[in-house]
Amino acid sequence: MPVMTTRSRTEPLPYHAGPHASTIAVALLLLACSAATDAARDRFAEIFARTLQVRQTMHSIRARFTETTTSSLLQKPFVAHGTVLAAPPSRVLMTYTDPERRIVAIDDQSLTVSWPDRGEREAIDIRQTQKRIDQYFARASLDALRSMFEIVVEPDAAVRGADRVDLRPKRKPIKAGLERLQLWIDRESLLLVQMQMTFPGGDTKSIRLDQVTLNVPVTDEMFRIR
Repeated sequence: MPVMTTRSRTEPLPYHAGPHASTIAVALLLLACSAATDAARDRFAEIFARTLQVRQTMHSIRARFTETTTSSLLQKPFVAHGTVLAAPPSRVLMTYTDPERRIVAIDDQSLTVSWPDRGEREAIDIRQTQKRIDQYFARASLDALRSMFEIVVEPDAAVRGADRVDLRPKRKPIKAGLERLQLWIDRESLLLVQMQMTFPGGDTKSIRLDQVTLNVPVTDEMFRIR
């Protein structure tokens, strides 16, 4: 797994434990995934079917985010803020404003991280990762998701007006990289408002979205790091 180093600690951190943001792409893709309506009438089947309607009308999304990373290699949680611009199927631009300026650009082939104040840039080939996202999330049917994950949906009093979708992998290949995925979906808009990923070993990354705006005008140039 790629590694990177933070300024606060000198030892290398697993890429998911550092200020890495590609996990939001997983959640956005899962939120926008499509599938045929299932005959079962449980809450997850209902949410899954209704997201198809959202996907058909959602061309882009912009929001502010708060990202919190916990790790055994960090003395305290790493909290960052910024804005995210995303357009299906795979374009994402995350602009971090604090604690350090950073820009993350994601497409179907690469993830590029830029630190403007340092004059540094790093690019990573993520084609294999994106294939797994397609396999496990974006193109998975309702039955396929149920075969890969234990899924529980329930209201969460801590997040007003939202249902928490809790997915725990059943298969070893998924468990090797992800122990648990939790998504909080607004009941009215069906938009993602919060997510948390738990990795093997207990490290976590959570992202809360605020000031969400749909279908903002986007161009290819807006997703490029200058």
